[in-house]
Amino acid sequence: MPSDPVRQVVDALPVLHHAVRSRADRRTGEGQVSDHQVTVLGQLDRAEPSTLTELAGRMRVALPTMSLLVERLVRAGLLRRDRDTADRRRVLLRLSAAGGRLLAGRSSIDAGRVRALLAGLTPAERAAGVEGLTTLARAARRLTHGPGASPIRTQEDE
Repeated sequence: MPSDPVRQVVDALPVLHHAVRSRADRRTGEGQVSDHQVTVLGQLDRAEPSTLTELAGRMRVALPTMSLLVERLVRAGLLRRDRDTADRRRVLLRLSAAGGRLLAGRSSIDAGRVRALLAGLTPAERAAGVEGLTTLARAARRLTHGPGASPIRTQEDE
């Protein structure tokens, strides 16, 4: 009897996340950045800005909660608020240069731990695992950013 794929994903993701999560201390001039704050920064597209409402919707949190998170990230110099030139009533959120550097250098995922995880797989398992995760990531991006979302970038794309 086939297993429920939803249950399999629900059970597997926390195990995978715990195994590859970075244990690095992420500090800024304003102090330590939480995993949740890093997740918020990771939701911001480096090219296209987001509004507070869009970001709260993607993260599935209330606007006041996101507003507090964004304020802390702005004060820490990791996020910028810019007025939309086309509609001055809209405020657009963008990663600051420091926020981009933090994400690039201190991902919540430890590349060394991912490398060790992949090294323990056969080539066929590795290919299937990477393809499966990439497929799920594309679907997640469409779910959180909409059907016209920019595609997931991989190392091969860069």
